[in-house]
Amino acid sequence: INITDSNIDRIIMVLSHSHAQSTRETYGSSLLVFHVFCDTRAIPEEQRCPASSVLILAFIAACSGLYSGKSLENYFYAVRAWHLLHGQPWYADSDQCTLAMAGGRQLVPITSKRPKHTPFTIDILVAIHSTLDLSSPLHTAVYACLTTSFFTIAHVGEFTVPSLHRFDPQRHIKVSDWRYDADRHGFHVTIFHLPRTKTSLLGEDVYWAAQSGLSDPDAALSNHLSVNQPPPNAALFSWKHHAGLHPLMRSEFLKCLQSSSEKLGLGSLKAHGLCIGGTLEYLLRRVPFENVKMMGRWSSDAFVLYLWKHALVMAPFLQDKPVLELFMRYTLPPPL
Repeated sequence: INITDSNIDRIIMVLSHSHAQSTRETYGSSLLVFHVFCDTRAIPEEQRCPASSVLILAFIAACSGLYSGKSLENYFYAVRAWHLLHGQPWYADSDQCTLAMAGGRQLVPITSKRPKHTPFTIDILVAIHSTLDLSSPLHTAVYACLTTSFFTIAHVGEFTVPSLHRFDPQRHIKVSDWRYDADRHGFHVTIFHLPRTKTSLLGEDVYWAAQSGLSDPDAALSNHLSVNQPPPNAALFSWKHHAGLHPLMRSEFLKCLQSSSEKLGLGSLKAHGLCIGGTLEYLLRRVPFENVKMMGRWSSDAFVLYLWKHALVMAPFLQDKPVLELFMRYTLPPPL
């Protein structure tokens, strides 16, 4: 076959794009851990790829007890992806590796286990509102992004950009990507089209409805658009910097969030707490489980593992005479 080096490079480039950018970055650092492991044991290059099943098991065993279960999985799948990317056979026994990683998860040190993320609440949103200057372009964009992320149950990374010069209109949401709509009963909803997500190359829609009080995402969005006036082709939460219009970076968002958290004495609030908090808020409002699952775009019931206050969510269903008896069949998850 008349295949040139440039053809091979093209094949590798296309295969590498089978993983999201964030996954490629994680795998890159994970692969470094594997090479450090091999270097300390003087494993020759030719024995690293293709690697024997024993070498892979030894790598997992060496990392067990030092890293979290998630890190172990990243290390394993990074080495596997490296083999597949370069067309090398994968000799690792899948059953043994699965057992090894299961054992590794049991040996995870307490220090490697992350505490549960504190969920955001309406009260926390309102408290943060009090620490911000909503005439400030940056603070206005941050609060609009904050409330939209909470009420759409979306990840902050879906409404921000990773760095100043990495805004991509094909991947990141623009001003022109949101719209109003209403159902036949006149209930209004605001829809945001995410051009591309980690699970969908064609993008996905997320949405919220206007709320009452200072946490209202509709008022926050309107204020942001009035203060910053981003054009249709700009990032949705762009803000007026003295050097020009800047897309809202994730790091800027988190910095403002941390500043507000410190002023309020709330400790360290994590971005993922927004997704958890939004989910919890809707469940406490008795929104059906399946509806919340659909809003959060979960393909499984794994989201319940992240929830706090399970008892409060389930309280109406546990009473001697359930207060939601008439709606029980619509609210509870369907039987398996």
